[in-house]
Amino acid sequence: MSEEPTGSVIVATDGSPAAAVAVRWAADEAVLSRRPLRVVHVQPSATFGLPDVPPPQAEEARSVEARRILDEAVAQLSTHSGLEVTTDNILGEVPRVLRELANPGDLLVLGRRGRGRFAELLLGSTSLKVAGTAKGPVVIVHGDGHGPRGEIVAAVAFDIDQTAALGFAFAEARRRGAVLRAVHAWDTGEIFSPYAETAPVVVDPANTLSELMEPWREANPDVKVAEEVVGDHPAAALSKASERADLLVLGTHHRGALGQFVFGSVGHAVLHHAHCPVAIIP
Repeated sequence: MSEEPTGSVIVATDGSPAAAVAVRWAADEAVLSRRPLRVVHVQPSATFGLPDVPPPQAEEARSVEARRILDEAVAQLSTHSGLEVTTDNILGEVPRVLRELANPGDLLVLGRRGRGRFAELLLGSTSLKVAGTAKGPVVIVHGDGHGPRGEIVAAVAFDIDQTAALGFAFAEARRRGAVLRAVHAWDTGEIFSPYAETAPVVVDPANTLSELMEPWREANPDVKVAEEVVGDHPAAALSKASERADLLVLGTHHRGALGQFVFGSVGHAVLHHAHCPVAIIP
């Protein structure tokens, strides 16, 4: 069920400290997955920050700045022996360019915070829009600079196809020799709300989770799997689980409480409060 990746690891940088962390994470991922690394800088055509400079000179100055940013990003990768690295300065509108870069065969990596328009992208609703509409996987890197924790957390819902997300999570766990922890958030307060439109369907979440994960265990005998059912809101449960994880993996096609991830408050909460990188898988 878990396939080795193809394509490239693509990381966007604007020269900010958070982008530098993302570049290093992307380089590590490229080495682990034996893929080339492509470092890109998105240069808006408008002359933001240079109001008194004529357009031609402003564009040239921004191109020089972009080259400096890319060179600095590559310079920090000297310890990644054998890694194939290319760089690109892309002209265009940042969210659109990033969506176009997120192809199914590639992995797009972004820092949580940035400068200027990048900061707006990675802290506001645009980041959720990029991740939720991307055709390929997107990882938003943030955390506290911890070392390897030995665990990949996969958010699991019961009512949708999670083949892509679980396949990605198992592949990451295998490459790292990490435990795959499958977490299902069982928000009983929401399920048994007196304002619910329909009567709740009572199931045993632990048993359902075990049944869902069984074929994945059989197909991936080399990956240790742990299962956890949490009686809490999905945002709180996933943020807590991320404290002990190297990567938190979520699919974008969820429904129900956990399905609020991409466009609702859960997504904002997880992206702002997760303690490890978050992979969003279409």
